[in-house]
Amino acid sequence: MRKINHMLLSEWLIVVCFTLLAMTTFLQVLFRYVLNFSLAWTEELSRYCFVWLVFTGIVVSFVRAEHATVDFLMDRYKGKHRVFMFTLIDVLIYVLFVVLTITGVMLMNLSAGQTTSGLGIPKMVVYAALPFGSALMVIELTIRLYRRFSGKLKS
Repeated sequence: MRKINHMLLSEWLIVVCFTLLAMTTFLQVLFRYVLNFSLAWTEELSRYCFVWLVFTGIVVSFVRAEHATVDFLMDRYKGKHRVFMFTLIDVLIYVLFVVLTITGVMLMNLSAGQTTSGLGIPKMVVYAALPFGSALMVIELTIRLYRRFSGKLKS
């Protein structure tokens, strides 16, 4: 399996986010239902970890080809038509993630100077998950399209 530095970073980020998500959710349940005391910051931290987990997980699942797909239409195509359809889908996904990268950076700029209510961290850090994940998807799609046009990728 091909390992690129940004993929290793993504995998470690997923591990860290999932661990923090599990720990903070456990703390939240423990404090709320056992000690009858609610910690406001645990809910906020777990929500932000989940956001980062989703946008980073998209890239890892895409590279590993473990994302959900509907193949009943693609199974009807053979040969050049199949390659064309996969290329068209990849180009459309590429355009989507370029737009998400640009709008994610715009969203980060809009939130400059704002902080979260519970933790007091800059909202730019939270919103950075969108352009981060989207930019990594653009990189992966560029690699996939290059491999398809150079003949190193069959479908």
